[in-house]
Parts: sequence; structure tokens; C-alpha cells
Amino acid sequence: MKKIAVVGIAIAAVAAAGFFAFRSISAQEAPAESRVSKKAADSLQVKIDRIKQQEAQGNSNHQSKELEVSEIEMESYVLFSLRDDIPVQMDSIDVQLTPGTVAADTQMTFTSNSTGNPMVDAIMGGTHNLFVKGKFEGRDSRGRFELEEIRVDGIPVPKVLIQTLFDKYVKPKYPEADLKKPFELPWGIRSIDIQNGTAKIAY
Repeated sequence: MKKIAVVGIAIAAVAAAGFFAFRSISAQEAPAESRVSKKAADSLQVKIDRIKQQEAQGNSNHQSKELEVSEIEMESYVLFSLRDDIPVQMDSIDVQLTPGTVAADTQMTFTSNSTGNPMVDAIMGGTHNLFVKGKFEGRDSRGRFELEEIRVDGIPVPKVLIQTLFDKYVKPKYPEADLKKPFELPWGIRSIDIQNGTAKIAY
């Protein structure tokens, strides 16, 4: 029971982070930071705003542009810019991008009131490690994420539990989220190509 509760909140936290992070992929016009920093997070936010401005112009026939975002930028954005959107304390995150695949190795601390349920909070407090991995595809203005693996404190979580936990902890906050269905890429993004260490975006 304790492990299931931890998994549920952990999935909610990472889903929240992932939902915003992948919606926030954008340009890399300046040299990338070599470590997680507020500067890297702020830089990515500027790039996000530029993509939004392009969409706001309403010219769907503009020449396609290709941009990049690095693992460091994503990690920084999650830790510094999404802190208030994640329901638990995110101590660290290691984003791992490989061709067609996205993974995140995180460490999170659950406080005494993480869930609002005194009984659950009493048994699941403390720090836990969560690893999430899945395939990601973005093309023709549509994205799809296929969850492949979740481990909590090194223990694999059976896939049969994932959808139930997702529905309980993630859907109430993000009703449009669906593990089985493709979704529309935001802000006029046409494709996202995941490569080693970077995500290449066409918009």
C-alpha cells in the first residue's frame, strides 16, 4: 500500500513536470549551459515566449524553422520554473534523451502534507527515487508518448497499475492528458525529433 501511494504521487509529479516541459521545448540560439541553473531556465522561457509570438502572428504558411533544446535546459526549467506546479518537492532531475526515447531519473521528497490525506501522508513521507521512461514521437503537429517503464526506489512498477494511478492522480489536474492517445503539439509546433542529448523542433 505504501509503495502504491508513493508511485501514484510520483507519477503525478513527473507527469506534471513532463506535461509542461514537453510543451515548453524551443530554440537554442545561444551556447547551452553546462549545468542546471536559473539562467538556463530563464533562457528557455525567453525562447518559449518567442515561439508563442510566432503562433500569435497567425501565419500558418510561414517557412518552417528548426530549433533545439538540451537536456540541461529541460532539467533547469523543471527545477526552477515549474517548482510551484509540481505537487511534491523535486530535489533533482536527470533528463535522458536518446533517439525516439525520453527518460527522467528524479529524486523527490514527500512532506507531511503532500497528498492531503493524513493516513497516506503518515506512511509515505521522506525521499524517494523515481525513474520514468517512454517513447516519444512528434510529427504532423501531433505528439504521442508511450510509457515503457517506471521504477520507484529501484523497484519496477507493474504496467497494470500505471493507468489506474494515472487516472487517480494525473487526470484530475490535467483532464486532457491520456496515456493512450496522441495529442496536439502546442504553439504551432510541427514536429519534435528526439536525438542524443537534444530535441529538435520544427515550427
